[in-house]
Amino acid sequence: MYDNPCTIQGQPLKPPTTFEEQVERLRQRNLIIEDKDSALDILSKVNYYRFSAYLLPFKQLSNGCYREGTSFSKVYRLYEFDRKLRNILSSVIEPIEVLLKTKIAYYHAHKYGAEGYTQFENFESQDRHIKFMTEFSDTVHKNSKALFVKHHINNYNAHFPIWVAVELFSLGTLSRFYANMKSEDKKFIARNVFCTGPEHLESWLACLTDLRNRCAHYMRLYFHKFVKYPRLPKGPFAVNSGRLFDIIYVLKYLYLDHEKWKSSFVPALEGLIEEYSADIQLKYIGFPDNWKELLEIWP
Repeated sequence: MYDNPCTIQGQPLKPPTTFEEQVERLRQRNLIIEDKDSALDILSKVNYYRFSAYLLPFKQLSNGCYREGTSFSKVYRLYEFDRKLRNILSSVIEPIEVLLKTKIAYYHAHKYGAEGYTQFENFESQDRHIKFMTEFSDTVHKNSKALFVKHHINNYNAHFPIWVAVELFSLGTLSRFYANMKSEDKKFIARNVFCTGPEHLESWLACLTDLRNRCAHYMRLYFHKFVKYPRLPKGPFAVNSGRLFDIIYVLKYLYLDHEKWKSSFVPALEGLIEEYSADIQLKYIGFPDNWKELLEIWP
């Protein structure tokens, strides 16, 4: 039930605007509208609030208007660049997520048994484990009509071995699951699968989760500052920018198919950057000048 707006404290919400009014508002703020019909068509398909986020790099703090020469078409190209960038990143996030589920489930099952994940004694924090089990129970309930879930409810009295349960984990759940594993277990996964330490891997998974969620929900990457910073491995790139490249850089350590990374992902990224080179500024996604070299070299 919605509150009466008269009783809500703070600033009143802005009234809704028509697509015509949205175009006029952009024009009044100094945005060049080359083709009004095209702008109307785009805003009728792309939420004005979503589109306006790509205007942030051009906004003048002094008066709220946009810098001279800023055009609707240029901003829309930023939007398209971002959309294609998310698609490229999603193509490498998926196999990383599947790999993580496979490796963690396999290790945990062979050390603690099929349902060892349900026992708090096998984890660092009992409180975090209780939260995890509550979350897992809710997920089972929400997915009770899925064939494999229904199968285990009907045939195994709702008991799920870890190799089945992990298919219901979100990446965030998996990240928190790893973070709560016993120290020696985290070390084994980190060193034997990803050739790193548990502190690094834990931070990478937290950042990967953030990136994955932004891609899955079509959220802006360009000009975005991430809150979580990955622990960077020793090497030529060792300073967090807070931008996208920090996370892409550690993705290469999580993506174990090095040849495919170099032959598929990096060229796709390079092609996209070249396509939009006249519209983007690499600093707004944290890319240094030698970004390609950094993504192709291995320790």
